[in-house]
Parts: sequence; structure tokens; C-alpha cells
Amino acid sequence: MTKHHNYTENYTTNQLVLPLDLEIIIEKDSEVHTYLELMKGIKLEKYFGRESNIGRMPKNRVKIMNAILFGYMIGYRSTRKLEEACKNDIRFMYLIEGMNPPSHTLINNVMNEIKEKLDSLLLEINQEIMKREDIETDKLYIDGTKIEADANKYTFKWKKSILKFRDKLYLKITKRIPELNEIFRNRGYKEMIEKDKYIPQEIKRIENRLVGLIDCLGLKCVYGKGQRKHPIQRLYDDFQEYYNKLEEYTKDLEIIGPKRNSYAKTDHDATFMHMKEDHMRNAQLKPGYNVQIGVSNEYIMVIDAYQNGADHKTFKPILEKYNIMYNYYPKYPVADAGYGSYDNYSYCLEKNMELFQKYGLWAKERDSKFKKLIYNKENFRQDRNGFYICPNNKKFIKQYDYESKYIEYPHTKTMYECLYCDKCRKKKKCTTAKGNRTMSILNGYQEMKETVIENLDSELGIELRVQRSIQVEGAFGIIKEDMKFRRFTRTMFSGIKLELNLVAIGYNLKKYHNKQFRSIK
Repeated sequence: MTKHHNYTENYTTNQLVLPLDLEIIIEKDSEVHTYLELMKGIKLEKYFGRESNIGRMPKNRVKIMNAILFGYMIGYRSTRKLEEACKNDIRFMYLIEGMNPPSHTLINNVMNEIKEKLDSLLLEINQEIMKREDIETDKLYIDGTKIEADANKYTFKWKKSILKFRDKLYLKITKRIPELNEIFRNRGYKEMIEKDKYIPQEIKRIENRLVGLIDCLGLKCVYGKGQRKHPIQRLYDDFQEYYNKLEEYTKDLEIIGPKRNSYAKTDHDATFMHMKEDHMRNAQLKPGYNVQIGVSNEYIMVIDAYQNGADHKTFKPILEKYNIMYNYYPKYPVADAGYGSYDNYSYCLEKNMELFQKYGLWAKERDSKFKKLIYNKENFRQDRNGFYICPNNKKFIKQYDYESKYIEYPHTKTMYECLYCDKCRKKKKCTTAKGNRTMSILNGYQEMKETVIENLDSELGIELRVQRSIQVEGAFGIIKEDMKFRRFTRTMFSGIKLELNLVAIGYNLKKYHNKQFRSIK
């Protein structure tokens, strides 16, 4: 009988082959090699504080940071996913150089340690890329998008509602003051003066006086069904409620501030805005941030988030941040029609930047159908003396000049009035006659728009318009679709700016890798 020997009894196919050299195993076109080559000139040690000699030796922050940045480069944004990758992915094992895999808590702590310095790290990485590639820094393509905050969409606070309820509370307080003064007068206390507005401290003083009066008279406060309250106790309970409400309204208005109209209770920095992703199709407002980016040669040069939903109010802040980072302004800041305004054009001229930002009616004015709307005031002609003439050959007479509070830069608006409007047969068709017979013209704005039209219709302007739609819209497409970054996972400005900077760094690293192999192919 033939005897069979089992030679695989003490052998498994999962045994490691030594020596194990991860650098050889990882493919040459892997993102990790591009990452290490680019990060050679950047010393991550300077972004962390000096290690303490007391207690256990902490894990190497630089190695963990390399794993974080590389994770964002290949689309790993979750701390738990990064933890798992450090345990199982040989690319991450190669980056942490044999260190025990960090926990997701430690990864989060490292992110929080460096979050205030990520603007500087983004700048340094961009400068390293600029050494290797010819980036046209005089051209900056700007655009924005709304990204939903990590906040409950039903925890809203509206400024108009708060002001309305506060005014009603003022009236309630005023109605109770005569009753309060009668009690104070009989006890020798100073009477309360009726006002249009009250501050919480005033109501608190009244509440304290009533507490002292209750103690002095030896009154026993009663609560519950069937109990009859003393008039002084009723006043005390009411003014205590007034103080709590007024204090709440005051804090809400401080959180909202003067420049926005709402906030979310679960993320005070988030503002309610219209989002493109409207699943219910009911124009529901959601808490979010207005994220703005500036792109040059497909790289994100600057990124920031704002509470204002209007893009034209973010144009100046994003360019000021660009100037702080790079110490110069781009010569050609290119943006779409959401950024064209008198203030933004004046700002560009002040900083010696060219006007390549569309204004609101730029596309409509180029349409032949719009030009046929002769009763629209935008199509009114001017005579030699500068007077506007309507299609019925009636002259608009200059009335007076004034300044608008909504425009930041020095300016004048001129009010024109048509004296024949009431008798005109074409009054119903004329846009200026809807409600009144006047129209206001912002002086100097028309000349700015003519410069914009000339710039955008030039060969350079056509090229910049095409590149803007490709580069900056393409960047948002990659961030939202490829990187799946459609909602913040952190709250408040400190948290969301940490995410934005890491996303921008990961995007630039991935773009640099792709462009290297794109040129090779």
C-alpha cells in the first residue's frame, strides 16, 4: 500500500516572505511615490509643538500627518477609514515607517493640533508645485458653491422673527409698568420709567427688587392648580419670564450679527441658504456655508468659507486672503455674473486688477430678444446732453444726486424723472412707469460695464471665459463627485476650515500626480 506524506501540514500560503521591502512591492506609478517626492522640501515638524520629555513618548506626529495628507489625496477623509488603512494598506504602512497604527482618536487629535496652520501648509505645498510647474499666477479663476453644514435643518433662528417677538415683549413690559409703579410708590421705591426699548439688566434689577419686596413682606410664593398668587408674586413671575426671554433674544442677535439673517442652533456659524441639491423641490433653506475657491492652472490657490449667500460680497475677502498668502493680487481675476457689481469693479481698479467679471445682465444684453425690448430702461438712448430718451421721445429730466447706503465705495446716483409719464399712452409698457415715473442711474457704472464688455469680447477674454468654466467648475465637480465632499462633518468655522484646507491640499496633490503621468503618457 502506497504511503502519502502531507508536506503542507506546517505550511500556509499566507506566510510572509522575508525580507519584506514595501518600497519594492508598491508600484512605481503609485500616488505614494509622487507624494513623497513632492513633500521632500516641506518639513512638517515645524507645524507641531516641541515634544514633552514627561510621560510616555508620544507617537510621531509627522508620520501620522503624512498618512492624513495622503489619505485626503486618494479620497480617505474619515478618521476611522484612515485608521483601518494604516493597519491594512501597504502604502500607509510605508508612510508611517513601521510605527504602530494610530487610532482614529489620535488621528483626529493631530488634525486639531495643526488646524490653525493649514493655510500656511497649503501655501507651502502650492509653492513646491510652482517650483516644478509653470503656473500662471496672474490669472485666478474664482467661483463658489453652497455646502451643507453638519447641523439639524430644523433648528433655525430667524432674525426678523426675533426682532418681531422682541418688540412684542417691549410692549408687554410697558403695559405692566403702571401696575409695578403703583406697588413701588406705596412701598417707597423709585418708580420705573416707561421706554420704547429695554435691556436685560434693567429687567433683572426690577426682578431683584421684587424678590426683596417679597422677603420684606414675608410673602409665601405658591404654585400649582388651585393656588391664588399675590399680585407682587404675579409681577415677579412675569418679570422673571420677561428677563429670560429678553436675554435669549439678545444672545440670538449677537450670534446672528449685523450681516446675516439666520443661524442654526446646532452650528452657530452656519447660515440658512438655498442649496442646489433640493430633493423635496420646495426651495427649502438648509444650514450651510458659501465656499469660495480661486484656481490657477487647475490648482486651488486659495479657499475659504463665508456666511453670506451672495457671491458678490465674497469677491473682495477671497482676493484679500489671496494677497495675504502670496503678497500680490492677480492681474486677471475672472468670475461669473454673480460677482459683477460697482463695488467689485471699483475694488479691482483700486488694486490695479483688470475687469474680467461679468455683470448680471451681461448674457441677456447679448440676446437679440432683449434688444427688442425698447421699453426696458436698459435700452433707453441718451442725447448729446446726457438726458435719457424713452421710445416715445420723452425726455427724463435730472432731479437730484444722492448716495446709496448699499454701495461701499464713494459714488453718486442720479434720479431722473419723466414729466410726461402720466399722459403717455405707452405708460403700461414702460418699465420705469411701474409704480413711479422715475429711474436712478449709478454714475460711472455704465463706463465700467463697457470696459467689461470690451475685455470679455477680446481674444484674451474669450480664452479666460472658457478656462474659467473648465478649471474652477471642474474643481468643484471633482470635489463633490469624486471626493464625495457634499457636506461638512465638523461644526463652526474652525472645524469647517480644517476640512476645507485638507480637501484643497488633497485635491492639489492628486492633481499634481495626475498631471505628471498625463505628461508621461
